[in-house]
Amino acid sequence: MLIVDGYNVLMQMGLKDKTLEARRNHFVRILNARNRMFGGIMVVFDGKEEVADFPKKERSDVSVFFTKDRIADDHIKYLIEKSKNPKSLTIATDDREVKDFAKMHGAKLISSRELIDKVVPQQKEIPEAEENKDDFLKSAKAKAITEELKKKWGI
Repeated sequence: MLIVDGYNVLMQMGLKDKTLEARRNHFVRILNARNRMFGGIMVVFDGKEEVADFPKKERSDVSVFFTKDRIADDHIKYLIEKSKNPKSLTIATDDREVKDFAKMHGAKLISSRELIDKVVPQQKEIPEAEENKDDFLKSAKAKAITEELKKKWGI
């Protein structure tokens, strides 16, 4: 099972143009699509009362937990400590204290960046001709061709 330090990973995803709620929802949808890779996923977010009831607008196999009276790091350590088999857990975080605690209990570790690289769909490489298409349309050569055609067509 994968246990994710929610905001620790989320803040490195670069989704700054979205609200925090939209970023959380997007992240959980991505994880849901990759759930089988890990044999279950739990995301732990620091939480306040206003986010304690995470909306379940769509079916999700990812467990989302908002802490109310403690920080996510402490809850993740609690989950590791209470696990019957901590060696079966993978912890996704960059927090030094959580990483040390996980190592001490035999859990596997994955950095936030490694998790993002593993679960976020990569854009397909754009063929060079497509990549340069917009550059050509903005070029002086394209403008000259357009002007020449306008003259020939009488526009």
